[in-house]
Amino acid sequence: MAWKWKKSDAVVSQRVSVSEIGGFLGKKVKVSDEETAIVEKAGEQNNILSNGTSKITGVFSGHDASVVMVDRSTKKMIREAEGLWSKDDRKINANIEMKFAVAEPDKVRKMLLGRRDILTVEDIWNELKKEVVSSALMPVVKKKKIDDIIDGRETEKEIQVAVEVELRKKFEIFGLDLLSFNVQFMLPDEYEQYLKRRSDIKEDEEVEEFREEEETKKAVSDRKTGEIKGTVETREKAIDDMQQERIKREAEMGIEEEETQQDMKDAMEALKLKEISDKQKMIKDTERKELGLEGLKEAFPADKKKLEEKYTDLRSLISITEKKYLGRKIDDNTFRKLMQEYEKERSELEVKMKKDAK
Repeated sequence: MAWKWKKSDAVVSQRVSVSEIGGFLGKKVKVSDEETAIVEKAGEQNNILSNGTSKITGVFSGHDASVVMVDRSTKKMIREAEGLWSKDDRKINANIEMKFAVAEPDKVRKMLLGRRDILTVEDIWNELKKEVVSSALMPVVKKKKIDDIIDGRETEKEIQVAVEVELRKKFEIFGLDLLSFNVQFMLPDEYEQYLKRRSDIKEDEEVEEFREEEETKKAVSDRKTGEIKGTVETREKAIDDMQQERIKREAEMGIEEEETQQDMKDAMEALKLKEISDKQKMIKDTERKELGLEGLKEAFPADKKKLEEKYTDLRSLISITEKKYLGRKIDDNTFRKLMQEYEKERSELEVKMKKDAK
């Protein structure tokens, strides 16, 4: 009965001693279409058995005779390359997928099997790992920033081609044929979090842009239907007005949100001024009482307090707007228009307050 090589998918080549091949009167070896059997004597190739069943009895003497079986079918290798560093010092890993097949069985016997009895896919990866990571992947990745590697298809293709060229040279030396090669870079955890934050910010910006665009469309539509009265506004002016309105809303919110040390200082000074004012009023009331004038009360319009509060708020709006302008959060044109509007409103308030003071 002919001996048949019982191999696994993980095995590429195996050396079998003739003494392990059964047969009392004659030793026969059966070779399939995707296999090559090399008869070996004293470590040197003696013969190559053809496909089918071959008889090898009488060819050998001693115990150094063997048959090297080589699997020529396509092998798939998936491995991970770790410890790659980008140009901006980001550590990344890469998933590598390769398909290969034996092209020159005797080269595989000499260069890879050597003195081993079994050559596996893992053994071949260990031989290639240094070439893949150190000589091919690492130098190319080091020239690229992580954003270019992750987001740039052309960059990833460039890296893949550069690594594949180096790999083919090494495969040829080993007697192997590289059928396909693919590399996929994996994001480090902190970079995934950064991309998520960046995506959330972009989504918020898109929502805000959509909202503004819808408001602009509505403003234009209202103008066309006559719901907006007065001067016909252009689309650009409508957008500009909305921009100013948003800044005004931010400024109004800033009145309540400003909690800086300067605000605290202003509050303390205002409290001291109020205490002084109260004392002066007390002294004035005492003097009026001594003169018998306590029954004559000063005129104080019911809305005077509201005017003063509105005037104080307006001053705060002006102060916050100036800070935003100095911090380059609003442009020159918007700042000038807002200040003109505030100055107009302040003048009107001052006129009303003077009338009420008379």
